[in-house]
Amino acid sequence: MIRWTVNCPYCHLPQELPGDAAAIASEAYCGNCGVPLPPLSDATRSPTVLWIDDDPLLLGLCVGVLERHGYRVLAATDGMAGIATAHREHPDVILLDVLMPTMTGFEVCRQLRLDPNLKDTPIILLTALSDADVSHMGKQLGATAILRKPSDPAAIVAFLETMLRRRDGPPGP
Repeated sequence: MIRWTVNCPYCHLPQELPGDAAAIASEAYCGNCGVPLPPLSDATRSPTVLWIDDDPLLLGLCVGVLERHGYRVLAATDGMAGIATAHREHPDVILLDVLMPTMTGFEVCRQLRLDPNLKDTPIILLTALSDADVSHMGKQLGATAILRKPSDPAAIVAFLETMLRRRDGPPGP
């Protein structure tokens, strides 16, 4: 389900609203101060990031950072769950660990690229490997970019902002 974010006109905290028709038609109030929120037409959809990684420590650290920067973050700890989530949610960008048990990030990337709804979704492979073959294989399978692990969460946020801006094109006049 699509979620929308609108800032409270009084306390300025972002409020996440579901994108279903019933919620759009009804009045919404700030969960912090109770002030009526502006119409949904003034809201912007939060970019959705799907992070597929078997490292719960890394997910725990970075998911919160991304959420504080306004991203809606979905997490999956294995390839099959990640593929199912991607098919169901159609994220704006996918962060994908290369080395995972059961199914590698390469195989996940290959399967995601078979879905016509995900063919243009940026997939960023995350790897601790420094082998040039990793980059080459990732590109062959349809990865958009490769980031080395460990990465500073702020660097990942900056990279995501650049990636999403490039995908969406320059802002309108």
